[in-house]
Amino acid sequence: MRFLIILGLIVFTQVIFTRSFVNDSSLVFQTIGWIQLLIFLISLAYLSYFFSQRKHNNFKKGFSAFGAFILFGVPGMMYLVPGLLFQVSGIENLKTIGWVLSGMLFLGILVGIFYGRWNWKIHRIQLSFPHFPEELNALKIVQISDIHVGSFFNNHSKVNKAIDMINSLEADFVFFTGDLVNNTASEMDGWEPVFSRIAAKKGKYSILGNHDYGDYVRWEEDHHKVENLKRLIDKHREIGFTPLLNESVQLENDIWLLGVENWGKAPFRQSGKLTHTLAEVPDAAFKILLSHDPSHFDLEVLETNIDLTLSGHTHGMQFGIERFGIKWSPVSFRYKKWAGLYQEGKQFLYVNRGFGYLGFPGRVGIYPEITEITITKG
Repeated sequence: MRFLIILGLIVFTQVIFTRSFVNDSSLVFQTIGWIQLLIFLISLAYLSYFFSQRKHNNFKKGFSAFGAFILFGVPGMMYLVPGLLFQVSGIENLKTIGWVLSGMLFLGILVGIFYGRWNWKIHRIQLSFPHFPEELNALKIVQISDIHVGSFFNNHSKVNKAIDMINSLEADFVFFTGDLVNNTASEMDGWEPVFSRIAAKKGKYSILGNHDYGDYVRWEEDHHKVENLKRLIDKHREIGFTPLLNESVQLENDIWLLGVENWGKAPFRQSGKLTHTLAEVPDAAFKILLSHDPSHFDLEVLETNIDLTLSGHTHGMQFGIERFGIKWSPVSFRYKKWAGLYQEGKQFLYVNRGFGYLGFPGRVGIYPEITEITITKG
């Protein structure tokens, strides 16, 4: 229902925006208006067809259509307020202001498509805990999340540069917090040599995200879905990661790592079994939890004494602003904790903005992330 309201608003603003061009006396502006409307309608029609098909891994055309829909549909929303005021007052400057604002957003989205999705940023976090083992002081963890490898369309050279950035951090441990693929394990075929390059001094561990289960495609037989998940878990091992499926492992001394399967607020699956995962972990141990969906933190994790939770999932919606002291994304309406570091009492949650992208083939203001977390005793 919420999606339909947003779609209706975009279509409504598009009508007003196009009308402002078509009613202009200049033939150039009229032509721009009609072309823009035509591309918007074609992309919307193809998107409807794409989602109705629910193909396993035919993403390129669908993502391109989604990009066109956002590029030619969303900027018109910047015209809405000045455009309506122009309709009422007839003041031409209001129309010009609306066009300028829309043009700026159009250029921002264009940059996000061609540059933003490949603009990996390293976020450095330092945390101190009084009960952290002193002999492991300055332990360095690198977290990545939401690779969505099926969205990269064989751009191995660009992704290799991001792997080089990860390796330059010389992490003790690398943790991956889910969504290796969009839908199927076959998306990883050919990418094994790239992601096998990720290096860690002491170990690499991973969990599953909501997209890893194959829930969003139609399967001819149920056992195909089961086989796909098994193959995907094998892919984790092929690239050197140890998958944790509601399991815990003692990293060293008194540090324990817990990994749960996806547990998210409805409609997302709740396969994570936190109580089971904690069963064999000493109560006084320092605990790090890998849990894909950050909503798990507020709804279950806060009832435990887990020290640090690492999540992803939100992507920061791949659209927002993190500048000039402002931190905002539309995804904040759905998730209170959607990007960066959060603290509740003595417990911390870090939400990674995602390594890849999904749907919209770009990132505007919210860039792909590699997180370096240094933990000290203090």
